[in-house]
Amino acid sequence: MARFVSHNKGDGEDVRNKMKNYWQVYRPSLESMMLSNDAVYLHENDQNEIFSYLPNYQGKRVLELGAGIGRFTSKLATVAGHVTAVDFMEQYIEKNREDNEHFGNVDFKCADATKLEFPAESFDMVFSNWLFMYLSDEETSGVFRRVIKWLKPNGHFFLRESCYHQSGNMKRGDNPTLYRTPIDYCQMLHQIPSVDNAGYKIIRGKSILTYIQYHGNPNQMCFLAKKVEGEELDQLGQYLELRDTVDSIRAKERIYGHNWLSTGGEFTTRDFCARLGLTPGQRVLDVGCGTGGSALYLARQYGLHVHGVDLSSNMIHIAIERQGKLEPDLKKRLQFEISDILTVAYEDESYDAIYSRDSILYIDDKDKLFKKLFRWLRPGGALFITDFCYGTAPPAKDFLQYASRLSLSSMATYEAGLRQAGFTDVLAQDLRGEAIDVHGRELNAFTAAKEAFIRDFSEEQYDTISNLWADKIRWSRERQLTWCAFTARRPPQ
Repeated sequence: MARFVSHNKGDGEDVRNKMKNYWQVYRPSLESMMLSNDAVYLHENDQNEIFSYLPNYQGKRVLELGAGIGRFTSKLATVAGHVTAVDFMEQYIEKNREDNEHFGNVDFKCADATKLEFPAESFDMVFSNWLFMYLSDEETSGVFRRVIKWLKPNGHFFLRESCYHQSGNMKRGDNPTLYRTPIDYCQMLHQIPSVDNAGYKIIRGKSILTYIQYHGNPNQMCFLAKKVEGEELDQLGQYLELRDTVDSIRAKERIYGHNWLSTGGEFTTRDFCARLGLTPGQRVLDVGCGTGGSALYLARQYGLHVHGVDLSSNMIHIAIERQGKLEPDLKKRLQFEISDILTVAYEDESYDAIYSRDSILYIDDKDKLFKKLFRWLRPGGALFITDFCYGTAPPAKDFLQYASRLSLSSMATYEAGLRQAGFTDVLAQDLRGEAIDVHGRELNAFTAAKEAFIRDFSEEQYDTISNLWADKIRWSRERQLTWCAFTARRPPQ
């Protein structure tokens, strides 16, 4: 598993004094809360976007950590039954009290979030905005442990943080902010010891679109986690974190091609995208986007706005890291998100096309997924999927062992599921021959670069990848495994 970098420096009191000195420089204002001279332009869109990601909290009890002057307190209080607003800077929480005490359902506390105590199961939602980037790793994990105790069963924990680097443009001297990666936050949530068999299930982790569109900055990240019982925990997501470390992902890209993690890489992507009749300005959802190869290709070559979703925090970390290095116009047309596609909710009829490459094989309930994809497509919108399926020959023992962590279907079952979901013009293609050719070319090129790969990674990783490719070629030739493409449309109204 990838390890997050420890940011612990000094004891808790030392850290807190540094933070107090840092914030005492700024008077309580919108600009100081956002550390941006553009706050007046960012505030409303940023605030509305954040609230669009929250679960239903109407009439419920909410704890707001790092409440500051109340940029979010007022809207929380308008809907919630009760809000407890906490901040460790007295002048900020007093400004919050001055502006929001009239709601009558808010308690204001000047307190250190790392030392708070509340009875178990006190809150339906815990909300924080720009708090944990001012706490050490140990302190952050400690608050995460407290939060899961404070939450009621099925309660939600929302946090928003600056990742990778500074976002605000206000001049500052000593900057004690800790710019972690999405992997760090996901791992810290996953690694919290279960309380009464409960733990965190990460519902989503994503870049804030307002900052992408305004600044071309994908480094503002928010996360929504849910307190669930043990059997509901994010087992597939945690399995993918263990299997697909950042190092192993970069190793796999050596056989697919840089930034690619789907069969044939750019070669097949170029052909498949040409089939969809895409036009500039359209919105595309990329399901199982990996490190962002297809999303970047669609945005660059077709002028599209692409929303990439993957369950692996390590994949999305790499995608966002690379997005930050792109030319400004391109950066603004990409958004990446860590989400379980079966539990996340998007607005109906919000995408012109949905695209997915070799990833739905991990999903058990494909019928549920296809119905969601149908709802999210605009009338007349196109769906394109490639995936591996069972072939026509009986599976051998070694193939069954490989498939045990997957949820493969036959091509006919896949096609029937799409039709049942409401799609029309469904076309299923068996690309077994193409897969054999593509895998063969990939394996030959990979073998030719063996020494360089082993120098950069390891011989064990080389053997794992090359053996898997040889097996996939053999299974395809024996008709145990096949590769399929599916195109379909939502009927026009």
